[in-house]
Amino acid sequence: MPTWAGDAGRWGWIIIAGLILLVALIALVSATRVLVLAALFAVLLGGTFLPVVDWLGKHRLPRWLAAMLIAVFLVALAIGIALVITYSIVNQVPTIKANLDAAAAEIKKALNATSVPQSTVDAVKSAVSDAMNGAGGGVAGALVGAVSSVASLLFGVFISLNVLVWVLIQGRQIGAWASRHMGSVPQPVGYAILANSARFFRGYIWGSTLTGLFNGGVMFVGALIIGVPLAATIGIVGWLTNYIPYFGAIISGAFAVLIALGAGGPAMAIPMLIIVIISNGYLQTLVSQFALGAALKLHPLAVLFATTAGGLLFGAVGGVFAAPFLKICLDAVARLKAAGVFSDAPHLEPSEPSAEPEPAP
Repeated sequence: MPTWAGDAGRWGWIIIAGLILLVALIALVSATRVLVLAALFAVLLGGTFLPVVDWLGKHRLPRWLAAMLIAVFLVALAIGIALVITYSIVNQVPTIKANLDAAAAEIKKALNATSVPQSTVDAVKSAVSDAMNGAGGGVAGALVGAVSSVASLLFGVFISLNVLVWVLIQGRQIGAWASRHMGSVPQPVGYAILANSARFFRGYIWGSTLTGLFNGGVMFVGALIIGVPLAATIGIVGWLTNYIPYFGAIISGAFAVLIALGAGGPAMAIPMLIIVIISNGYLQTLVSQFALGAALKLHPLAVLFATTAGGLLFGAVGGVFAAPFLKICLDAVARLKAAGVFSDAPHLEPSEPSAEPEPAP
């Protein structure tokens, strides 16, 4: 048998085994999504606020007490955000739906004034109405679906708080232990990968939060000046959707413009569109360069494809975490290559390790 045939067969089985493993992993994550999401958010928040606990520890506050204070603060913050979302979005669903229906009627009216066939006009109106009804009720539906099972919610919160507190108290020790159990990966390289993972996530979350608050604030003030109703809701949507690269700006922009179109027609929608373009374009670029800094340094196309793939596979959560996860994978591969893990002849360690140093005892 030719050598190439044997190699092709071997690689074919490797690809098949990899696909089977991927499907099994997706099925496992889906079956245990409450536990996985709870642990994921806890580790993410723990890595984000770990420097705060370090700072409090340097000021003679016991580490366990600092971790508990951070956990209480995050619970209070989550409750506050939930109340804001409930007041500004969920309670406004009937008004949102009415404005979106009016926007669909405005679009039909504009199409009727052209030479577009009536069948096409009706089809467009139906599509817009369906999409807008989904958008108007989608937020409420998503929230209701998320809390439909009280037992799952309480279980997820319980797991998150426990994991969060332990990550805040012993996050660096846990990372050091994990880096010593990575097989052929040298311990300093493994620790650097874990430390950089926390740094990437921390920079991404802080940067996205600041950028989202700025964009939402600009859209809120602009809607308020123009006289668009639901200005607070537009600002909240602009902030929350900012965590999803590219697609979040499209969703929030379309939402704001359609609300303006339904409330005041083109005379109100056009100024709102200009504000959306400025907010999600030039201003967002300036703010994100300052807020995100060197958190990711990924090509825009890489972020776009990663976000799309993450959203298709794991929904909104996948879309949010896809970009930093891609950065973590690329950084890990680069460090493993530099350490000679993928070759027979080991190379020198990376010349610029960016792992966070151990805190002083």
